[in-house]
Amino acid sequence: MIEIFSRKKKGKSLRELFIELSVLTKEAFSMMKNAVLAYVEGNFKLAEEEADKTIAIEKKQDRIKEEIFARIFSRETMVFSRSDRIFVVENIDKITDQIELVAQKLLLYKTEIKEPLQNGIKELAILNEQIGEKVHEMVLNVLDDFEKAKKNITQITDLRRIVREKRWELQKMNYHFHDDFMSFRYVETLIKYLMEAADRAEIFADRVFVLINKYAL
Repeated sequence: MIEIFSRKKKGKSLRELFIELSVLTKEAFSMMKNAVLAYVEGNFKLAEEEADKTIAIEKKQDRIKEEIFARIFSRETMVFSRSDRIFVVENIDKITDQIELVAQKLLLYKTEIKEPLQNGIKELAILNEQIGEKVHEMVLNVLDDFEKAKKNITQITDLRRIVREKRWELQKMNYHFHDDFMSFRYVETLIKYLMEAADRAEIFADRVFVLINKYAL
C-alpha cells in the first residue's frame, strides 16, 4: 500500500484538497441529476434551482483548484510528480465543466419532453450520478490502493458504455416524437451533453489507469 500524499501540519493537506475536489465533482453529478429529473417532469422552477446549485459547485471547485495550484510547488511531498498533480486536477475540473454545461443548458429553454423519452433521459442522468460516485471512489482509492482504483476504472467504463447505448436509442426516439425543430434540437443537445459528461469521466479514468501503471511498484 502506498501513501500518495504526506500530511501538512497546518490547514488542509494536498491530499485533503484533492479529495475535496473529487467530492465536489460527485456532488455536481448528483445536483445535475436532480435538475434533469425536475426538468423532464416539467418542474422548471426546481430544475433552475438545482441547475444553479450545480453551477455554484463548479465555481467552488475552481477556488480549490486555485489553492492546489498555489501550493503544488510547495515542499509537501507526493508520489505523483508535480506535472501529474496538475494533470489530475485539470481532468477532474474538465468533468465538472461538462456537468456545468448540462446545467446551463437547462436554464436556456423550456420545452415539454415527450413521454416516450422521459424515462430514458432520467436514466441517463441517474447513470451519470452513479459514474460520479465511482469517480470519487477511484480518487480515494488511487491515494491508497491501486488495485481497488483499477476496479473503479472498470466500473466507470461499464457505466459509460450503458450511457452510450442509451444515448443512441434516445436520439432515434427524438426523431420520431419531436416534430417541432426547437424542441428536437434542444433535446438532441441535452442528450449529447449528458453523454459527454460520462465521456469526460471515462477519459479521466483512462488517464488514472496510465498513472497507476506509471507509479505501481
